[in-house]
Amino acid sequence: MKKSKTQNIVYSAAFTSATGGLYISEFNSLLPLVDNPDFKPLLKQEVLENRYLKINAQSSRKKVVNLLIPRIESAFDGFWSIFRDSNTQEQALMLFYLTLKSVPIVYDLHLGVTLPSWKGSTRAFDLFTYQMKIDELGNRFSNVAKWSDATRRQIIDIYKRIIRDAGFLKDEAFTAPRMPEQFYCPFIKQKELWFLEACMVSQSDRERITNLCNSML
Repeated sequence: MKKSKTQNIVYSAAFTSATGGLYISEFNSLLPLVDNPDFKPLLKQEVLENRYLKINAQSSRKKVVNLLIPRIESAFDGFWSIFRDSNTQEQALMLFYLTLKSVPIVYDLHLGVTLPSWKGSTRAFDLFTYQMKIDELGNRFSNVAKWSDATRRQIIDIYKRIIRDAGFLKDEAFTAPRMPEQFYCPFIKQKELWFLEACMVSQSDRERITNLCNSML
């Protein structure tokens, strides 16, 4: 499994601003801009012109754009071409990948709490275990220690919405997204095998899918 480089991590609660979540509709609206090497100035222009987002307040558009930029920067070559041709469920999981790559607290909550719970006997969303994880991070990172109880709860609430939208949660029970095997091939090509584990794909299935995808390259 991919390991966090904790010495380089900057934890932030900023991902809870605006509406939070995966921003599926926003990314689809902005596809003409994000699939462009010069996406940053184009997005800054969008904040002023509101041609694609259709968000009334300029301040709200700016918040959304600022949250999307790190996720766009985490996309590999060809990501948006695949995204454009994918269905809603596939798009949600692809955006979940970008969120894991760009929002350290989401990465740690998912791989440090949700995945172990899924592999264990509980397989249910337990607020207390997520609170404990943030407390643990607070013992190691001073900025996390300064988060208020309200901020910590908001982080967990937004994370819960993210995994629900990505297909990992039904009611209060964890569930593994059921994706076509070929869906994972671009991630395997990028040597991002950890993402399959994050998607609750078993080790035997990871090996089988990896062999299948490699045979197609």
